[in-house]
Amino acid sequence: MDWSPLVPELVVSNYESSKRFYVENFGFNLLFEREENRFGYFDLNGAQIMLMEDPGADFYSVNGPGQNGKGLHFQVELESISGLLERLKAAAVPILSDVTDEWYRANDVEHGQREFFVSDPDGYLYRFFEYIGERAVECPVPVSALQEDE
Repeated sequence: MDWSPLVPELVVSNYESSKRFYVENFGFNLLFEREENRFGYFDLNGAQIMLMEDPGADFYSVNGPGQNGKGLHFQVELESISGLLERLKAAAVPILSDVTDEWYRANDVEHGQREFFVSDPDGYLYRFFEYIGERAVECPVPVSALQEDE
C-alpha cells in the first residue's frame, strides 16, 4: 500500500453512517478498519483520509459541537467529476455550488479545473475537481510585486 505523506483524520459523529456516505456517495474505498475503535482508512485515487468516531475526549472536540472542519476544505482531484455528481444527485446529497471552470495562477501559468463543493454529514467541506488544462498568464504578476517594500 502506498501511504500518502499527509493524511487527515476526521472525527465524525457516527462512524458507520460516515463510512457508508464516503463509500457510497464519494466513491472512497475502505482499505482497512478497526471496528473496536470505530476507525477506518479510506482511499480515492490516492487521496487518503481516516475517519474515527468521536470518542468524547476533550482533545478531539476543541472546536465544539457542529464545528468540524470550520475554516478549511479538502481538494480531491478526479479524472472526471461527472460520475460523482450523478451519484450525489441520485442520493439527494446537497451540492453547495454550481460546477464551474476556475483558473488558478501559479507564477506565469494558470491551471484550470472544473470543480464543485459538497460537504459530508459532519460538515467537512470538499472541493472535487477534474483538471482541464493550463494556459499562459497574459499579464503575469511578478513575485517582486507581491512583496512589500521594506
